[in-house]
Amino acid sequence: MDGRLIVIVEDEDSARLGMERALKKKGYQVLSFAESPRALEYIKANSGEIDLVITDLRMPEMDGIQLIQEIMKLADDISIILVTAFGSIESAVEAMKLGAEDYLSKPLDMFELRKRVEKIVGNKRLKREVNLLKQRLDKKYSFSSIIGNSPGMEKLFEKILMVAPTSSTVLITGESGTGKELIANAIHQNSPRKNAMFLPINCAAIPAEILESELFGHEKGAFTGAVGRKIGKFEMASNGTLLLDEIGEMSMDLQAKLLRIIEQKEFMRVGGSEIIKVKTRIVASTNRNLDDLVRDGRFREDLLFRLKVVHLRIPPLRERREDIPLLINHFLKIFTEEHGKAGLEISQDVIRVLCRYDWPGNVRELKNVMESLVIFAQDSTISLSELPEEIVGSNGSHSQSGSDAGEKGFLNAEDSLLLKIGTPMADVERELILKTLEQCDGNRTVAARILGIGLRTLQRKLKEYGEAESDENTAGH
Repeated sequence: MDGRLIVIVEDEDSARLGMERALKKKGYQVLSFAESPRALEYIKANSGEIDLVITDLRMPEMDGIQLIQEIMKLADDISIILVTAFGSIESAVEAMKLGAEDYLSKPLDMFELRKRVEKIVGNKRLKREVNLLKQRLDKKYSFSSIIGNSPGMEKLFEKILMVAPTSSTVLITGESGTGKELIANAIHQNSPRKNAMFLPINCAAIPAEILESELFGHEKGAFTGAVGRKIGKFEMASNGTLLLDEIGEMSMDLQAKLLRIIEQKEFMRVGGSEIIKVKTRIVASTNRNLDDLVRDGRFREDLLFRLKVVHLRIPPLRERREDIPLLINHFLKIFTEEHGKAGLEISQDVIRVLCRYDWPGNVRELKNVMESLVIFAQDSTISLSELPEEIVGSNGSHSQSGSDAGEKGFLNAEDSLLLKIGTPMADVERELILKTLEQCDGNRTVAARILGIGLRTLQRKLKEYGEAESDENTAGH
């Protein structure tokens, strides 16, 4: 049974003890009072722990109507059952108007009491569970769960905020592992449709003949094995959102039917003749280049135009390296809690290497690597020796186009000022800063983090170097 309390307020001993025994037998936590002022004092101090108050109508000092009025001032989420004698129905009606949820007549039928209590407490428990689930969903699919403050992600957030309240069709593109479903669900959860269903379906994982039935449903006898009517995803998600994941893998025949739904807002089940109207919002996602598929004759151009009324591109992780430390800390917190390794830290050397890795599997790959590092961590700090070979072996190079990775490695022995005795410290610092910035492809946020200095400090240093170069050029004229 639920751990929340039921409070009984009844001045007649036999009735009070009878109700208390009847409810305790069913596993409820029950506290009873003979005096309404004492009961009210307890309710005031413990309102958050109470589900239900059962109160008699006729009592000395404070009657049931007055008690209900006081309880409603305290907390309107406490349910109330009024117990009244025959002839007091008018008072019961008044109590219902004040906020009582139900009433029972004396002499009490304990079976009926338990039935009414079970209904009220069960509904409250269900409501709490639904609210808890909703909170978890809101948290999981809110913007706070989409980690990133890079310019690309900030622009993406702005677009989501603008498109979420609308009913426009959205096309989300991005490489595998970038979080396309997370973005689609964030759109849904931040829209007026959030209380309706969000249904994702992977178009690449289901054969075309089965996918048609999954999307549109079918009638009994529509094909061999159709032993009954099946409601499809479009119908189930009416007034909600349907995510068509990997839309680029959908067959041309199904693309034509999808186009009709987008244009007409109606369809027929497989084997059926009834036209079904829907108000389903369509969000499509893909890691394929749909323009290339159109040129190859594998995707309908008119459907592509309909799908990308709003086009959201999720940048791959290698294009937003400044978000990698944020993601590392996010996943570290999640997995240390999940695997019972509180206090586990990660070294700055490891963060630096992870920031320089290309992450072909994007955020999903980073998440998996972080979970593995947490699981197998032996000490209080995750060190470089624990990184997977493929990450360490990449030498952290994230810019190898047309050149060897070593050309952009840190401080080559043949030309580094750091290795020349007698080099002034200011020049050594400048060399280190500029080469680190070069290694990070000009990303000042990542460079500052690797160097262990503040972003403002780095910007000030670079400004000084720029002014120094300007002075030198002026002096040379």
